[in-house]
Amino acid sequence: QAMHRLLEWLPLREGQVPDADAWTPEQCAQAARTFSLTEAQMQQAQRMAQGILGGDGAWAWRRSALAWHANEVALTHGGRTLRLDRLVQRRDTAAWWVLDFKSSASPQDQPELCAQLREYRAALTLIYPGEAVYTAFLTPQGRLIEIL
Repeated sequence: QAMHRLLEWLPLREGQVPDADAWTPEQCAQAARTFSLTEAQMQQAQRMAQGILGGDGAWAWRRSALAWHANEVALTHGGRTLRLDRLVQRRDTAAWWVLDFKSSASPQDQPELCAQLREYRAALTLIYPGEAVYTAFLTPQGRLIEIL
């Protein structure tokens, strides 16, 4: 949860992967308090967030790559409320991407998580008919794992 919070707080940027200074001491302290983390656990959350930001999905925080972006997007689909970690629209293709942050290295091996992403795609396809919608997990190992 702390990793998610750190990724939510990161503004769009250009260039390099942010280092540990990407978040203010106040932000780190707030996340640590909110989730009752030790300093070591908070540092681990930062490393995990940096792994995502330095990986294949780094473009999802680049100003030049995006036409639109938001975190913690709430949608209603099939009578249920869905919460998307990150929703972006690429500037180059106009495609929508639902990006789900995971702390595990292989979330694609968990059928319930894959089904969740497919539901997100179904919901967005109704909102944006005729537009390309993709879904993917982002992992601390820097992988972007697209789910079809």
